[in-house]
Amino acid sequence: MKKNSNKANKTKELFKKIVEGVTNIIVSGEYEEFLKFSKNFHQYSFNNIILIYSQMKEATQVAGFKKWQAMGRKLKKGVHGIQIIYPIKRKYTKIIEGQDSLLDENKKEEIEYLMYRYTYVYDISQTVGKPLPIVNKFLNSDNKEELYDFLKAFSPYKIEEDDIFGNAKGYWFDKEQKIIIKKSLSINDKVSVLLHELTHAFYDDFNYKEDRNLSETFVESVAYIVADYFNLDTSLCSFRYITSWVDGDVKLLLELGDKIQKCANSFIKRLEEFYNNGNLQIAI
Repeated sequence: MKKNSNKANKTKELFKKIVEGVTNIIVSGEYEEFLKFSKNFHQYSFNNIILIYSQMKEATQVAGFKKWQAMGRKLKKGVHGIQIIYPIKRKYTKIIEGQDSLLDENKKEEIEYLMYRYTYVYDISQTVGKPLPIVNKFLNSDNKEELYDFLKAFSPYKIEEDDIFGNAKGYWFDKEQKIIIKKSLSINDKVSVLLHELTHAFYDDFNYKEDRNLSETFVESVAYIVADYFNLDTSLCSFRYITSWVDGDVKLLLELGDKIQKCANSFIKRLEEFYNNGNLQIAI
């Protein structure tokens, strides 16, 4: 019992670290760096990315001891692991007693629940051995006009460029299923705006009138991760935009964190699949 109690306490400590990590990210102004960092860890939950970031900001690729071993690499002497949490599915059988009469048979119902444990992962910099195969990033080019043309080809919605007055750079019109982008913007700005509006179209299920801060924080965070993944740095605009909506609210980011990560991963996957299926269209 003591051993299990220690594990439970350890898990509680890790969840406390998650809250502290999010708080530090907001207070220190590191949200931009965290979003850039998170693109490297698609297979991990938001909570675990927070834990990895808070323990090793320079991490780029992490795995458990056995996985590194299977890839022909071993840990360097004296390295310290990065603690993360992982869910374990458990189930138990609940007996539902007959209620109508003594003759009714008892029914059994299987109840599933999750328990959390902690484990350790290690960054590639903490290992030595066989080199890993290089994974080329899709459209790894400084020519963002190509990326803009590709995104327009990818979009299932009509995209129009028009004169927009005021501070707005673009709009997503749900009823008309179309995106409007400010005509006078630079190409890189147009890419950033298009990613933002496509995120609204694909993933934004908030009630915009009631939860505008949630919607805009979520959408621009997703768009930032996707843009950075394809080597477009939108931090100058994105981070100021995001923090204006977050306004130091730790709870808001904790609520959105997992959704941001999952949707950014989904968006990147959709773009890569579209590209890999030979749908690349570049204006000459």
